[in-house]
Amino acid sequence: MVKSAKDILDSYIEEQGKRKTPERNIVLDVVLAMNGHHSADEICAMMPERYPISRATVFSTLSLFDEAGLVYSHQINGRTLYENAYEVEPHHHYICKGCGRIWNLKSNKITELVAECRTPRFKKLRSSLYIYGLCDVCGARLYRLKKKMEKEKEAKMTREEKRFARIDAELNEAAEWINNENN
Repeated sequence: MVKSAKDILDSYIEEQGKRKTPERNIVLDVVLAMNGHHSADEICAMMPERYPISRATVFSTLSLFDEAGLVYSHQINGRTLYENAYEVEPHHHYICKGCGRIWNLKSNKITELVAECRTPRFKKLRSSLYIYGLCDVCGARLYRLKKKMEKEKEAKMTREEKRFARIDAELNEAAEWINNENN
């Protein structure tokens, strides 16, 4: 029989000799309902107004949930982000370095490769791979910015500097062609 998230929490709290509190159950309800990756402050903002729960309680409760396996905590771009782990299959992440957006990546090949990895005197508990890059929107924005900067730089160049820049570009193109022919 599959245990409910509340049962997992209750069992963990008993094992650790901690108190059962209604605040922990409220935070659990919010975590189970959330989608995506959120900071503790964002989770605080999701708390129902009728249940005033302190920021410190939310932070300590999220730490407890991480220990109990009810949330995954991720250190991404200098921030700790949490995501619901209850009944969520292992997955990996794409992270855009431009906008910070995170996408889940489900790859059986990566999961199988990680499972095959063996290290003496080490027991894997879980794994998560982070692939950093640029999403299409940020990539296009960066390309436009680069083109704009090139135009501004070219507008400030003297005629002789432009001539040497063209020669340099032609030499680079020729060197690349020679490298490709030799490989």
